[in-house]
Amino acid sequence: MISILQWYVLRTISGKEEKALFLIQKLFHDVKIIFPKRRLSWRKKGKIIYVIKPLFSGYLFAAANYEQIEELHQWLRIQKANIWFVKVGNLLTPIDNHEMELIQKLMCNGDIVDSSEIQKNGESVMIVKGPLVGLEGIIEQYSKRNRRVVIKVNIGGEERRVELEGTSVSV
Repeated sequence: MISILQWYVLRTISGKEEKALFLIQKLFHDVKIIFPKRRLSWRKKGKIIYVIKPLFSGYLFAAANYEQIEELHQWLRIQKANIWFVKVGNLLTPIDNHEMELIQKLMCNGDIVDSSEIQKNGESVMIVKGPLVGLEGIIEQYSKRNRRVVIKVNIGGEERRVELEGTSVSV
């Protein structure tokens, strides 16, 4: 019997994602857990400061076959940990493959989404380099001044707006 890995969404308290990640990885070696992050820059007193923030605050993604996911789910319920699965109704439901492929494409260099280079021609925005190449259709807003790109991402049927780093390039 071939077991297929499917991706599920875990929810935890915002700011406690690293602790949840460590706990699950320590006890469940066969479950692959990812915690996507993004690199952003801020200007403070004339200097640029880089910070790493969660891509989806309070969310982790787990991949395993259904039996392993069910075992993790039961353990989380018994432990009353501040970690739980995002469900549809009362069922553990995996997210669509194309949703997870988008997240993995954004995280092409490890678990941190890097900056994209953007070229703006009038109203159209073109991605020249970075994780957003070929994903111009999901861009909702671009601010050259703030060096930010706002994208729309569907996760588990729910639309989320995510702010990423985007630097402008001359034509």
